[in-house]
Amino acid sequence: MQILDRYIVIRVLVNFLILFLLLYLFAATIDIILNLERFDEVARDRLPEDVGLIRRLSMAFLLAFNFHGPQFFQFYAYLHGLVAIGAVAFTLSQMSRSRELVAMLATGRSLFRASAPILWVVLGFGLLQVVNQELVLPRLAPLLLRGHDQIGMEGTSAFPVPFTMDSQGRLMQSPAFDPIQGQLENPSIIIRDEKGRTVERIRASTATWDEQELCWMLDAGTVVKIKHDGEDFTMASRPEPLERFTTDLSPGLLTVRRFGQYTGMLSTGQINELLESPDVQEADALRRSRYARWASILVNILVMLIALPFFMHREPTSLLARSLLCAVVVVPLYLVVATFMLVPLPGISPALGAFLPVIVLLPISLARFGWIRS
Repeated sequence: MQILDRYIVIRVLVNFLILFLLLYLFAATIDIILNLERFDEVARDRLPEDVGLIRRLSMAFLLAFNFHGPQFFQFYAYLHGLVAIGAVAFTLSQMSRSRELVAMLATGRSLFRASAPILWVVLGFGLLQVVNQELVLPRLAPLLLRGHDQIGMEGTSAFPVPFTMDSQGRLMQSPAFDPIQGQLENPSIIIRDEKGRTVERIRASTATWDEQELCWMLDAGTVVKIKHDGEDFTMASRPEPLERFTTDLSPGLLTVRRFGQYTGMLSTGQINELLESPDVQEADALRRSRYARWASILVNILVMLIALPFFMHREPTSLLARSLLCAVVVVPLYLVVATFMLVPLPGISPALGAFLPVIVLLPISLARFGWIRS
């Protein structure tokens, strides 16, 4: 790496770190201020009544860190592309103001050459997001699903599971599902025939997911078989013990159906496991999420190519006007791209829908980048 490349890379990285931390701390501080009473209430519940003010404030601060700390990685997943453009804009603005771009041109180097280290940095941010997506977010997913009513908890609280259909048309219901323990309380399962009539009814006190066997292990489970003789007459057998129930309704799939954003926190391996059943209702959304995380790397590079001409000039220009114009173009562009990548499009496969913005942006970005007067 040449001295100029190293200089630009360091400047972009420093500006990215400063801008990212400022935005993250600003967002976290606003949220803490708006929910300060809630943090203080949880701190009071966890400490003795005669505890001092300093200790209570320290506990509230620890609770705030426990709540917002995991969101640092989610914040990076959502905004690293926009923050990278902001960091590059600050870097090029500083170099333009100090006439460094003019000096670089005087040595015979073109502006296209100066953009090379910037694009490598953007690619590095994208690869870092892949590591974040595959290794970090799946581990932090239970913490990221928490609301302000669950501050201090190890994950999201149990939630009811309404009658949910699996790939074979069987219905599962539970008044409470604990996603941390992977356990259903008082589950009820209904198996129906082709006419929609109940032929088996399964009940248990609890059901725990077995990751090895990929089934629910039933505690005090029983099954009642119902025989239909004609239209009006049915006969039910005596309850028989049942130890397990095999279905594709795993804890991960139940959580996906409860929290739509949970799909974006899964690793590629977890998505592939959920897709092993060919009839999963969320198959398109899972595939779209799997492809979108790779397409976003290319999107960030192409949008950077569109943004670079706003700040790469042979002579000093009005940087404030350029920055505002860049924001007007780039921010709506990111919103449109995110919509096309994550929202299902009729008649378009998930893979094509995820990479469609790349196909559209490629000629636009190359044409825009070629307009730079180097």
